[in-house]
Amino acid sequence: MLVGEPHHVVLRGNNRRRLFSYPRDYLGFLKLLLESKRRFAVDVHAFCLMPNHVHLLVTPDDAAGLSSAMQRAAQRHAQRRNRLYDSTGKLFEQRFYSKPIKSDAHLAVATAYIDLNPVRAGITSTPDKYRWSSFRVQAGLRSAAPGASELWTPSRWYRALADADEERCVNYGKWVDFCQAIERWSEVRKDPPAPSGPAPTRPSRTRAAQ
Repeated sequence: MLVGEPHHVVLRGNNRRRLFSYPRDYLGFLKLLLESKRRFAVDVHAFCLMPNHVHLLVTPDDAAGLSSAMQRAAQRHAQRRNRLYDSTGKLFEQRFYSKPIKSDAHLAVATAYIDLNPVRAGITSTPDKYRWSSFRVQAGLRSAAPGASELWTPSRWYRALADADEERCVNYGKWVDFCQAIERWSEVRKDPPAPSGPAPTRPSRTRAAQ
């Protein structure tokens, strides 16, 4: 872990377990991330909450900040979800995945990769139609999820897109469109392979959560 440098972080549901079922689940986790960001001095440059995993682009201010922030958010979300749905067992995998960002080029691609996750998963056709990512904030759209603007901190790459906020938003949208068109993610870790064996059978609530 590199202090003061951005990292691509992935939290996954244990054995593909669903992390979010309804809007209140997504909103609750965003709130927990915001609390962890403030408590442990971790900047969040991009995020995407998917039904059974979470992508984050974060910069920790100290060596313990990243682990502490992720552990607190995950534990509290698991406790809340188990209580709400009268369930038991481990919700998240034991350890989150973290990869340092090597360059501004890597940072640019990783940011687009995260915001395009619901498109790549077939949940939506364009990133602006998905509420639970940072795309709407970074593209300057007013329909971002509650708490998203407070959670998000522009990265050094994003700030360099233009001098004015409005122009940055436009340029970011163009960059994501470009990345969506070429579908090249060689600098970004691919989605983790599915575990062996059949997936747990649960009703799909993905559409209800959009």
